[in-house]
Amino acid sequence: MSQTHPLIAIKTQHMNGEPVQTVNARDLYHFLEVRLSFSTWMKNHINRYEWVDNTDYLVFTHSGPHAGRPFKDYVLTLEKAKEMTMLTCTEKGHELREYLMNVDKEPFESLNDPAELRRLLLTYTDKVRALENRLNEILS
Repeated sequence: MSQTHPLIAIKTQHMNGEPVQTVNARDLYHFLEVRLSFSTWMKNHINRYEWVDNTDYLVFTHSGPHAGRPFKDYVLTLEKAKEMTMLTCTEKGHELREYLMNVDKEPFESLNDPAELRRLLLTYTDKVRALENRLNEILS
């Protein structure tokens, strides 16, 4: 599942078997207009703040164009992306930090609408009934 937001794309990835909202670190790097090289910037954050692979970030190794030198891409949890924006003392960092903080609130806004809440509960109830029916079929 993927949502594109005006400032940066937020995607759902699985870390430790759980779905987690993530941000592509390279997109974040370009948005923040960081002056260090991407690999140095990432290594500095991972080492300095003792981030854990598959908990705070995921790393993917790609081969370069035309079978060139391999390079790494990272996806960060939304929390680590926020942390990186806090550590970037720039206007762009502040703008993105505010944006990412609001992304967390979006899923809960629908719970303030009684009609939407009713729809969600009915959908959940239908799924539970379907699972109960399947279980009864298996057990009989």
